[in-house]
Amino acid sequence: MPDTRKALLRGAFFIVCLSVQSVFADTCSQVGDSEPVLVRHVIDGDTLELRDGRRLRLIGINTPEIGRRGEASEPFAQAARRRLQQLTEAQPLLLSVGGDPKDHYGRTLGHLFASGTNIEAQLLREGLGYALAVPPNIDLVECHAAAERVARQGSLGVWEGAASTPASQVSSGGFQIVRGRVQSVSKAGKFYWLELDGPLVLRIAQRETDYVRAIPVEQLAGKDVEARGWVIDRDRGQLKPGHKPFILPIEHSFMLQRP
Repeated sequence: MPDTRKALLRGAFFIVCLSVQSVFADTCSQVGDSEPVLVRHVIDGDTLELRDGRRLRLIGINTPEIGRRGEASEPFAQAARRRLQQLTEAQPLLLSVGGDPKDHYGRTLGHLFASGTNIEAQLLREGLGYALAVPPNIDLVECHAAAERVARQGSLGVWEGAASTPASQVSSGGFQIVRGRVQSVSKAGKFYWLELDGPLVLRIAQRETDYVRAIPVEQLAGKDVEARGWVIDRDRGQLKPGHKPFILPIEHSFMLQRP
């Protein structure tokens, strides 16, 4: 492909991500093979226990964390759990397991459907979670992004207030949506490193895959971006001089956008 065409495609990346039509929010069609399942217990807004003993982690959504061991729950965590319980109780359900069928906790990864409606999209549309794109389980990413956009534009649920954290204020690990300005872009090892204004650096693999190819990495210096995902708090004792203490790995173009 000519370099000019590549540049145009890369430059159009953020426009495409931000202009997904909300009509997709109602067309999350079933993907792959499916199987009927019953729910025994809803653990939180994105995790359930099935009657057959499997623990199911829904693909494409991350809901606020329920407090454990005396800690307070995050806002809307209990609401997301209650809504998932309502959406899955006393009705036939179909499970489509992802191409990557298990996470590192051993949980089954899958999409859940009730009467043809995708459960994850319903939660996202109501503002009860954040859309994700974790390769290779990305079949419904466009649909989930559009469903989230409905809630975000309507300031529903988790989008009622400021959902993103300024990069300069990142102080812990865990799932976050971060906004900041890219101070520099560099290559080291197998990765691009995008340093933001603050203690956070974004890490993007250099390999040319369909997941990250659309990101115009080398054009982002000086630009404002919004990144989402699980921030890693690095071992401070192992940090080299000049390295930032927090890393946010970007594995799919949806997880890095221009605000």
